[in-house]
Amino acid sequence: MADLQATYRQIATIKRSIADEQAQRDDWAGTLPDMIAMLSTETGAALEEVKAAKAETEATIATYDKKIASLRSELSSLEERIPKKPEPVAPKFDPEKHPLLRKTVEKSEPAKPVIFHAGDICEVLWFKDKAWYKAKVQTVLGSASNPKYLVRFVEYDDTVTVGLDDIRPIESKKRKAEAPPTPAPTPVVNSPHVISGPASINPDALAAQKPAGPDTSVPVNRRAIGSKKALERKAGAWNSFLTKGAGKQVGKKESMFRSGTTVGSKVGFTGSGAPMTSNNKRQRFNKKEYQDDDNEGNSYRTDR
Repeated sequence: MADLQATYRQIATIKRSIADEQAQRDDWAGTLPDMIAMLSTETGAALEEVKAAKAETEATIATYDKKIASLRSELSSLEERIPKKPEPVAPKFDPEKHPLLRKTVEKSEPAKPVIFHAGDICEVLWFKDKAWYKAKVQTVLGSASNPKYLVRFVEYDDTVTVGLDDIRPIESKKRKAEAPPTPAPTPVVNSPHVISGPASINPDALAAQKPAGPDTSVPVNRRAIGSKKALERKAGAWNSFLTKGAGKQVGKKESMFRSGTTVGSKVGFTGSGAPMTSNNKRQRFNKKEYQDDDNEGNSYRTDR
């Protein structure tokens, strides 16, 4: 196993060497056309230099060819050491040629691509959500072997160009099951000896078949309907209830609170006897006014 891996490594190394030598050989070979063209234009010493360079280039190319040939021979010898894969065993008989198995073998034929034309309705695969949407073919592009279709989505105002892998025909819906045929009507035979008509029942014979005795059947509860005036009275009461509402209509009473007409007035009680009061005004204390009152009092005392 180790020898086989070493052989694989040597083969890879030789292949890289061949690629490098071939690249250098191609570089030298690329200069030959220019030198050949210069032979017809140059003269004198320049012509001799071109001839010498051409000979040197051809010798270098020959050297690279020898190296590449030796590397390829070494590569072929290493590849012979690698064990070859066993060839697949051929079947003993072909099932398609067997007379009994010929019918069971089915050849899978590739599905033929569906060709669409402008105006056809189809389903197109949207590349963003990978879902199929209904679309209409606008234009057929590309070649006959690999056509492209410019389609417009029916439910969305978008256009996209798709290939054969992203377009398909609309799946045909299953046909509904046909309704069973209606049976033909039976023909009526008009015969003078056959009388057709509804069955008649004799009430006297039906009463005679009933057993004699008390009636055990469940009585039917019949609702008694009053007179017309009682119905009208109830209807009128109901209409008045709808218009006026339930209960007695209580008159609006006078409020026990009484408020003044001004903004700053207070609220008093009805019948309390106390008059309405107002808020005390905030005034600045006047000392001179009280001094004048004291002086008047003192003068009154001195006069007496």
